[in-house]
Amino acid sequence: MQKKYFQILIGLLILSALYTPQGYIIDREAWQWLYLSAINLGALTYNLYMTLKGTLKPLKTPISFKIISILFIWAIASILYSLSFQVAVIDLSRFFIYLVSFYNLLIVFNETEISFKQLSYLFTVLFIIEIFFSYKPLFEIISQGSFQNYDPNILEGIASNVNVTSFSIALKVPFLIYLFYNEKRNFLKAIFISLLILGYVLLNFLDTRAITLSNYFILFIILGFSLVNFNKRVFLKSIILISTIFFSFNIPSFLDSKRSEKNQELIEITSNSDESTNQRLRYYKAGIKQIISNPFLGVGFGNWKLESIKYDKNASIQYIVPYHMHNDFLQFGAELGLIGLILYLTFFVSIFFKYLIDLKNFKIRWDSKALVTLLFFTYIFFDSSLNFPFARPMVFLQLLIFIAFLEKQLNKHPS
Repeated sequence: MQKKYFQILIGLLILSALYTPQGYIIDREAWQWLYLSAINLGALTYNLYMTLKGTLKPLKTPISFKIISILFIWAIASILYSLSFQVAVIDLSRFFIYLVSFYNLLIVFNETEISFKQLSYLFTVLFIIEIFFSYKPLFEIISQGSFQNYDPNILEGIASNVNVTSFSIALKVPFLIYLFYNEKRNFLKAIFISLLILGYVLLNFLDTRAITLSNYFILFIILGFSLVNFNKRVFLKSIILISTIFFSFNIPSFLDSKRSEKNQELIEITSNSDESTNQRLRYYKAGIKQIISNPFLGVGFGNWKLESIKYDKNASIQYIVPYHMHNDFLQFGAELGLIGLILYLTFFVSIFFKYLIDLKNFKIRWDSKALVTLLFFTYIFFDSSLNFPFARPMVFLQLLIFIAFLEKQLNKHPS
């Protein structure tokens, strides 16, 4: 029993890395990396010691851990040809922290019996905490009666970055939806709907393009879920959810017509007049050129920030260097070649397909747990395609937590 509770403590300590205080350091992620390294070093030492003693349950190494381990080894090998040894080592050290975190999380879930419902309530509590810190300045904006000239960055909350805040909040939405579908008590269902309204109103004010795209996309996923699982109760709940998400995400636009222009940025994704779009397209073209020019090896792990200067020097402003490509998949391809791209993509989608599709019996899972998985990976896919969550512990750590949890679910109920 003590062993179980100690593993729960380890899991909570790793999770608490999402909320490390910024202190007096400008780069809040530096604190997160330091905290994660310290917590995981202690947890790894304990877990290895307990494993040698034979007191931990045997851990069947899942395919997701094998894939990310191979990717890490491939990244280490890239040191041999990296433009900068020092840059590669710094980024590899962070990759190693993720790897150890994932290993420790697999043990946490292997040693404990955490249900989908329990995990959903945990993420709901974290959802409330995160939106609270963003709503404090939002109330000041609302009290002024105008939403036109505010700076979205004042709503960044705990994460200290609007993109990270947006997706950290969005990744918890599927668990609220799961609770809404499975809760029988009406007052609790009303609470979950109220929280969803608060969350989506906030996501509108945060003004991030990737969230706007993904939010409209998940409406079709929920609609599809309701049609596949068609019965009166599921369909009614789905219509309530779709209406709640759509109207709450657009409430600010209804209150102020000029706010609706913000959502029109969606149309500008292919517009040549949008600076943000042009910048991303420029990065993507450079990444694709790099992959084509060196498809096998790439430029070395973490070295895109150096190689990108060659591609972006004519368009760069002052001394701004594009550290990230705003697409994790392309960046892995540019840094580690097609092998790195395939390995990362496989890690990313392997658990998703393994959980949703029973290949042995040729069955596709359509229950509410499958919906949570589909919505979660939809959000993380949009973030990975338009931002760089691999470099942001607050987002990527949540992906590792959910993958580790799904691996345990598959071990409990193998296909």
